[in-house]
Amino acid sequence: MTNDSDRWVVERDGAICMLRFNGGPRRTVTIGDAADLAALLAARADREAPPVLILVLDVLHADLTEVREMANGRPINDWAPWVEAISAIENYPSAVIVAVPVQASCGGLEMSVAADIRIAAPDALLGVMETRMGILPGAGGTQRLPELVGRGDAALLVLSGDLISGTEAHRMGLVQLLADDPVDRALQLAARLAQIGPSVLRAAKRALAGGRARTADGFRNEGRAFLSLVGSDSTKARLDGWLSDQENSASPALDRGPLP
Repeated sequence: MTNDSDRWVVERDGAICMLRFNGGPRRTVTIGDAADLAALLAARADREAPPVLILVLDVLHADLTEVREMANGRPINDWAPWVEAISAIENYPSAVIVAVPVQASCGGLEMSVAADIRIAAPDALLGVMETRMGILPGAGGTQRLPELVGRGDAALLVLSGDLISGTEAHRMGLVQLLADDPVDRALQLAARLAQIGPSVLRAAKRALAGGRARTADGFRNEGRAFLSLVGSDSTKARLDGWLSDQENSASPALDRGPLP
């Protein structure tokens, strides 16, 4: 086992590469974590035979201290590593599988929906909680979610900010496979895909990408909408509330809400 980053643990790195996020007790992703992931993916994408990739994610959301800094005027360009990491997941030249044993929400879900295949535990939690913070998904979530679950279920998730179980995510089409041990199931699937070979997987991904209906304007509109909210007084107050709860070990990110 090798560690190329403090918080991304490389557990396998042959024909299959498995990266596990170790976010500590808060399970939040910083800008630095996103940059590290982008670098890890770029190094493997440049190989003559890019490995099948497994991302093991247990993520609540982005680091809220950094989001609060953005509300206070931190330059938007500082957040480029998030876009680079998620683009690297989506454009990786072999299959990308995300395994969700516990939770993938907010930025964790936006990473997940950029992958090819998602596998979750039945009781895992998935969703985008940003509207409850006074913002909205700003790393492509509003653009990629409708492709997977349809406009209605995407609206339910984005507008409510509530989490759903792995079982409900599977029903929606957000998750492709359910497994009590999603990491083991991801390894089994990755082994099958690795036998197919990188050139075939690369070509198949290119063909699938040709069916996307999204536009650059959609991502720009998402970014403008995010920026229109993040600096408002009401959003700052909500973020301060989340940060206060987080300091007191009562993160609202653990609140299930009414959805199944």
